[in-house]
Parts: sequence; C-alpha cells; structure tokens
Amino acid sequence: MRIAHVVALSVVVFASGSALAQEALSTIEVKAEESERTMTISCVDPVEPSLKEVETVLNIADPAQANPLRKELMAAAAEACAKQVPKISVARTAKGNISWRPLQ
Repeated sequence: MRIAHVVALSVVVFASGSALAQEALSTIEVKAEESERTMTISCVDPVEPSLKEVETVLNIADPAQANPLRKELMAAAAEACAKQVPKISVARTAKGNISWRPLQ
C-alpha cells in the first residue's frame, strides 16, 4: 500500500514539474547563424517582428524576400516554442528557406 502512494506521488510530482517547465518558456532567442544578430520572439504572444528586423537579423539584401522569410522564421520560432527550446540558430538553406537548430 505504501509503495502505491509513493508511486502515485512520484507521478504527480513529475507531471507537475513537466507542466511548470512548459509554462516557464515565455520567449525564445533567435540568432542568425551567419552573424551575431539576435531577436527575441514571444512564445506566449508571438507578434511578428518588423520586416526591417527580419532583414537585419537574416542579412537580407532583397527586401522582397523579407515577408516570406518572416513567415518561415515565425514557423521556426513556433516549433522551437512547442519543443521548449529557449535559444535557436536560424539559417537560410540553398533553396532560400529557413532551417533552425537548438543553440547551446
């Protein structure tokens, strides 16, 4: 009987810890792989960064690319938020898309 209580208590503590960890991540830091530029994106209220911010962080020469890349950047940020990754590095692929990886 005592073991059942200990197991049940352990499950409750583990579940509570997981829930608190999920709530703890309110923002993520996004760093461009090819530069030292960063931006912070909210996981709670993800407001799109301005096109100028996207151009600056991703070092975009053609302003026409900023809007599509902003959408991909926001998708990468949303995925990182869902996976509870607090810092990510983003880069443009050969096809011009955004890829991301956790940043140590």
